[in-house]
Amino acid sequence: MVRGNYDRQKPYLRTPHINKPIAEIYADLDAFSWEIFEDQPHRFDTVSFYVLLPPLFYEGRFIKGIYFSEAVELINKLFPQLSSVFLSFTYSPGISYSWAPIADAYSSLYKNPQRDKWFRETYVDRAHKPIIPLQDTDFINEYLISPRNVPAKDIDLLAVARISEEKNLPIIAKALKVYRQKYPQKPIKLTVVTGHEFDASNLKTLDQYALQEWRQVEEILTNPSDYINLVPRVDYYSEIPTYYSRAQAFVLGSLLEGKNRGITEAMSCNVPVICFEEFNQYARGKSPVFPEGAGLYAKFDPESLADTIYTVLENQTEFKPRYQYLKHCGRKNFFNTCIDSFPYYQHNIPDYKPGDAINNLWLDLAVQQNYQVSLNSFLYGGSPLSHIRGTNAIQQNLGQLTKFQ
Repeated sequence: MVRGNYDRQKPYLRTPHINKPIAEIYADLDAFSWEIFEDQPHRFDTVSFYVLLPPLFYEGRFIKGIYFSEAVELINKLFPQLSSVFLSFTYSPGISYSWAPIADAYSSLYKNPQRDKWFRETYVDRAHKPIIPLQDTDFINEYLISPRNVPAKDIDLLAVARISEEKNLPIIAKALKVYRQKYPQKPIKLTVVTGHEFDASNLKTLDQYALQEWRQVEEILTNPSDYINLVPRVDYYSEIPTYYSRAQAFVLGSLLEGKNRGITEAMSCNVPVICFEEFNQYARGKSPVFPEGAGLYAKFDPESLADTIYTVLENQTEFKPRYQYLKHCGRKNFFNTCIDSFPYYQHNIPDYKPGDAINNLWLDLAVQQNYQVSLNSFLYGGSPLSHIRGTNAIQQNLGQLTKFQ
């Protein structure tokens, strides 16, 4: 079961030109949510409970923790005692703002003052709460998702994407065909890590929706195996970084979705990114998809995409994706941005310095005293409480999470 009207978002998947007032566009983006709610028990095992900062009691002072999740409303209903020891930061895995009125802060995907203003005016009961331009996609572990030593950059172009309508694989197929025609001396092949479970030797084993999308690619390329290599689901931490490290460039065909995880992963693995200028254009406003020097944009046109791919492949040494990414992003930046967004911490943490909470000595000593790991270690998964998955696991750890209640 899903929430909302997905049909209102569908036109945005295939065309960059939507002839509506911006307020109506924002309402369309908010019309559908991928969050997890109490009437979806089949999804309870997938609930994420990321503890950004655990509750702390140190030197006679109690500090609330922060958790973030795509299921804040559900978590609050199942475990109301958590609200006394945690502030909650909620996000929708899709393009919408979260629908959870109980949350203490909201993800906006990107820093977009115009869309934030619309949100505050539309949902006046939440107008006073922090809006943070972050999502779980920004929380990848940049030390685990990082460059690997590989024999060669033997993947010309990489996509990490489901075979589904929002990924626009057909337009990438058209670009590959144009590329072959314009640059025959530089033939390339696309590798797609699909996330699907299927037999690579028999594509009919794809699910019906993926197969339907793939049929469009077949019509464009006739012999798609000459242009595209499809890879079934692979292990995230052990295999995904290797695929990125083998790639010369990463490409995304989407026009509308949440913050695409592949873009972040590619940059973290030092792979230049190629996407459309119009990607998430209404949600982003003037915010970039990636930092300057991490990749290039193409127009939503097969020839423009083909030319952009060629430019990136011919000028790879001009890009410094991982360096540019970590200047602005990564878990430490995520942590600092979140903590700075709550006035509560500025008023309650000793020796607080905006933009540098990760290096606050009081916080580090408090986490060490209470959880026997450093603040940095906790942030990067050094405690079993750092990331809890599923409501049953939250229940099992409830005593530890609420020990200062």
